[in-house]
Amino acid sequence: MDLSVTRFYNLQSTEQRYQYTLHTLYQRLKAEHCVIGKFVNNGSQVKTLHYLHDGQLRDNFLYELAGTPCSDAKEQNYVCLIDSKLQQLYPKDELLNVLDIHSYLGVTLRAPDNKAVGILVCMFNEPFTVSDKDKQWFLELSLIVATELSHNLEMAAKELLLKQLAKGERIAKLCSWSWYITQNQHWFSHQMSSLLHIDSNEASFDCFLANLHCDDSQKLTKELELVRQGKINKFDMLVSHKNMSATQGLLHIVGEVELSDEHVNERVLRATLQDVTYTSSLNRQLELTNVVFENASEAFMITDHRNKIMMVNRAFEQQTGYCAAELYGEDPAILSSGKQPKQFYKSMWQHLQQTGFWKGEIYNRRKNGQVFPEELTLNAVRGDDGKITNYVAIFRDISNWKRNEAQLTFYANHEALTGLLNRRSFMLSLDKYLDKSYGFFNLSLVFIGLDRFKEVNDIFGPEIGDKVLIAVADRLQSTLKRKDIVSRYGGDEFALLIQQLQSDQVIKYAQQLKQRLSEPYMIDELTIELTVSIGVAHLDAKNKIHGPTLVRNAAHALSSAKKQGRSCVALHDEATQSAYLKKIKYRDKLKHALKTDALSVYYQPVICIKTSKIIKFEALIRWFDDEFGTVSPAYFIPIAEEFGLIHLIGQYVLETSCRDLAMVHSKGFKDISFSINRSINEFQSSNNQMALIPESIERFGLPYHALTVEVTESMAANKYTWRVLRVLRKKGIQIALDDFCTGYSSLSNLIENQVDFVKIDKSFMDSMGEDRNKQIMVKYLVDLGSQLGIKVIAEGVEQSDQLQMLCDFDCHLIQGFIFSPAKPIQECLQMLKKYQQVPIPIKQRNC
Repeated sequence: MDLSVTRFYNLQSTEQRYQYTLHTLYQRLKAEHCVIGKFVNNGSQVKTLHYLHDGQLRDNFLYELAGTPCSDAKEQNYVCLIDSKLQQLYPKDELLNVLDIHSYLGVTLRAPDNKAVGILVCMFNEPFTVSDKDKQWFLELSLIVATELSHNLEMAAKELLLKQLAKGERIAKLCSWSWYITQNQHWFSHQMSSLLHIDSNEASFDCFLANLHCDDSQKLTKELELVRQGKINKFDMLVSHKNMSATQGLLHIVGEVELSDEHVNERVLRATLQDVTYTSSLNRQLELTNVVFENASEAFMITDHRNKIMMVNRAFEQQTGYCAAELYGEDPAILSSGKQPKQFYKSMWQHLQQTGFWKGEIYNRRKNGQVFPEELTLNAVRGDDGKITNYVAIFRDISNWKRNEAQLTFYANHEALTGLLNRRSFMLSLDKYLDKSYGFFNLSLVFIGLDRFKEVNDIFGPEIGDKVLIAVADRLQSTLKRKDIVSRYGGDEFALLIQQLQSDQVIKYAQQLKQRLSEPYMIDELTIELTVSIGVAHLDAKNKIHGPTLVRNAAHALSSAKKQGRSCVALHDEATQSAYLKKIKYRDKLKHALKTDALSVYYQPVICIKTSKIIKFEALIRWFDDEFGTVSPAYFIPIAEEFGLIHLIGQYVLETSCRDLAMVHSKGFKDISFSINRSINEFQSSNNQMALIPESIERFGLPYHALTVEVTESMAANKYTWRVLRVLRKKGIQIALDDFCTGYSSLSNLIENQVDFVKIDKSFMDSMGEDRNKQIMVKYLVDLGSQLGIKVIAEGVEQSDQLQMLCDFDCHLIQGFIFSPAKPIQECLQMLKKYQQVPIPIKQRNC
């Protein structure tokens, strides 16, 4: 059956025409396989458009052109016929084997410009021969199919182009506008509706004008009138429009008049409308960014991907001395100071490439050659493809900050008054040298204490005292070797760290130092004389010790020097160490005892031998330890004083005594009073004795006079102590002066600062019978107390002859083992209940 050209073109669709063509081929040539295909992927593959197998349409498929008979047919301008042995000729074409094809008839479909666009193929399962007439017919048929295919491909390309243009308009937020001026007709592309956020059916010129702000609508109308009159042929303007969020959007309109291709002498305005709201906002942001860039206090530098300088800001110019024109295209290495090694820059760039960021401190050089420190931040900027496009460097000159940091570091490590190392820095240096010295060199720690420096402050004032400390520091520094370290360790103490001396050499050096520091100081025309005590802790290179331990050793050596009478030098030894360790052990045990209420308060009665009655008790602290047994207060009280525990003991005694006295009063013995001892450190600590003692008395409902505060004679010499005692006595609390005439005695203190009791120390009771001087002194004290209205208590009375003598001296108040040792409160209560009259063991009672 011959193909009818008329019928071919009368068919409605290309699909029907292709099917008609293949059926015609099948019926005329009896080909088992008939194919119309188009070349794709730059002509390397064939995609079937229609495939007929044994007269039935089959699924289309894609196959590679190389190694197939179609590849040869494509290169020819005529019909390609291979009548047999097809599979042997094209062994790589697996499809020939699969479909069992033995002969081939094909022709290339070409466009009017002779470009190969497709192929028409018949394939046979048997060897096939074709007549010249059929071959010619096949060729003519291919021309008709080629025309159809070319037309379809051209239409598809145009349709694709239109889609791409529409997509481009959508992406660019662009709309095309044509105004046929003579006809006054307007045409807008589809993007108009989305651009103005209106319904596509409403897209018109009037709608467009209505969406513009009033002023801009009038402005555009005037421009269009000028175009209509032929006064202008092009215009470019920005107009505002209302968007969906009721905020202002911006449209950029560019138009130009041209002659129409469709109508003769018809003028047409071709214009584009583009939403530049975001672009305008971006431009404003860029302008603001540029303002920030130019006015920032930090220096900015931007380089390209080759690290060539593109841009710098004003701060960069000011900080480096270079102007932007000098730097453009230069490498940032122009600023290099040479202070950092090559490895530094290598590591910096490796980190920047790997992470895109680097921050640190670096030294650069200004144009005038001055090297300066800067804090630098580097950022790598990458494009969409991940490759670095730019580098951004931000830095600031930190010269002032470095100077301030150095000053802060100095003041953090040095004492402000003398400029010497402070204690913290000295301890860090000590630890460092201890690590270095072990096994290599000896190390000595020397503590220097200014003797009676407090008197200098009290007499001359703190300003002169500060100047003395500065002068001492200057002398110390002038005597040191280069490697030695000196510190103002605290208050009136200095510390030296000395290297590579034997212990005897250190002692000799310390003696020389003592002599040098004890020379008079000329301060503001005053001659200040001082002595110093020195403690030395020596460490051989073969020994290892921790810093705090060496400090404790030196501190105890200094304490030993002061105890020797001041202006002495003492070396820490094993005996000192052993005594110190023992003291530390007792200290820790005492801390535990305070926490666990392992201490107790005992009470020793005071007897009036005139009335044979118990009038009061003295509260005395007692400590029994599981390991040490009973520990004497004479031993552990000084330890508590030294390590700052005395105020805890004092508070414990105060609370316990008030509680026990309240219980005694509740049993009917309301005339009984208690005495408690106070330490000088309790008055000098942060504990407010003026408040604590009255508060405890009030809390237990006791009268103030029921409590007596005992202080030692040396404490009474302190003005602040007397000020507190006066406040307490004014409230009614009684005051007793303990151990009178055993220390720093001052009768003027006794007269000026009234007390209620004076206690004669036990040392006067011992051997008083054989020592006439002691008898005279005791008699004098009793008479003095009587004259001043002060009650006198003799303590430590153990023998009846002592008691008889005191009775003869009219000393009525007695405390001692002759009556009773200190006892727990319950035994004291039993004593009160038992004795209405206390037996007085003397032969003749004249008092």
